[in-house]
Amino acid sequence: MLREHPALRLAEDSLRRAEAQLRYEEAQRVPQPVLRTDFERYPDVPNFRFGIDVPIPLWHRREGPIAQAAAAVREARAQRRWRELELIAALEGAYQRYHSAHEQVLAFERGILAEAETALRAAQAAFQLGERGILEVLDAQRLLRNVRLDYIQAIFDRQAALVDLDEVRALDPRQVRFPQMRRTLP
Repeated sequence: MLREHPALRLAEDSLRRAEAQLRYEEAQRVPQPVLRTDFERYPDVPNFRFGIDVPIPLWHRREGPIAQAAAAVREARAQRRWRELELIAALEGAYQRYHSAHEQVLAFERGILAEAETALRAAQAAFQLGERGILEVLDAQRLLRNVRLDYIQAIFDRQAALVDLDEVRALDPRQVRFPQMRRTLP
């Protein structure tokens, strides 16, 4: 993730650009000769002139542009580090959400759904035998419906966390395969 994420690649490119600008500004300190040519024509006599200009930086040592480029390099490094920390935090948060939602789904699959279904069957049997009223059966049905809704929400939360994980890891969504649900809804 830390090598392939587009945000980090962009930060790396910005850092390389800033470092190249710093090298350029430092290279501008060295005198760079310029070749000049000139041609004039008087009525009968052509006049050719050649020359070399060599600027000598005695007072202007380009400290301002160099300091500005060095500050840009420091800023680009800080931006890269900030992006890296931001992505690591997002990855850890998405993983924690996935782990929590997965544990909830497992808890529903291992017992909570079965207990709610058993409670409904017991209430229906007691109603048929005349030991309980219809309100107990309706309450057991309401409880089972709420447990199923919570189960569906836990499955959704787990899938959403997987999507977040894939987004943080910068995976192509067309190539991502989601794990199959272990239990189909009743």
